[in-house]
Amino acid sequence: MKKFIKNNFYFILIILFITVNFNSLEKIYLIHLKDYSQRLLDAYGNCEKEGYGFVKKNINDQIIKSNFYIENNEDFPSIKGFFYNFKSSTDKNTYVFIINQKDKIKDVYLNNYEIIEKEENCYLLKKND
Repeated sequence: MKKFIKNNFYFILIILFITVNFNSLEKIYLIHLKDYSQRLLDAYGNCEKEGYGFVKKNINDQIIKSNFYIENNEDFPSIKGFFYNFKSSTDKNTYVFIINQKDKIKDVYLNNYEIIEKEENCYLLKKND
């Protein structure tokens, strides 16, 4: 055993340094502590950041099959890739998710869409028939 430690001392030291420096043990614990959906919600926010929680709560098969649009008024990328369906119809945006809307909703949306769901500063709109 002493021979093994003596031969691999620097290797063990490097592994220990990397583990401590990158907080690997803490990260493994946090991954084990929270399930996948909770980690997504923490990373992408509910009605802040990308608005993943609001979209996930309000999206259903009808919305996924139609053409929907996600507008984020902060400087965040779209999360449509989490819910994208390649077989969706080519209708003009039947549903619109507006995330991080701090001011009044644009007139284009107010004239052509009705508000289905509102939570804090997030809106789900459906196109008027």
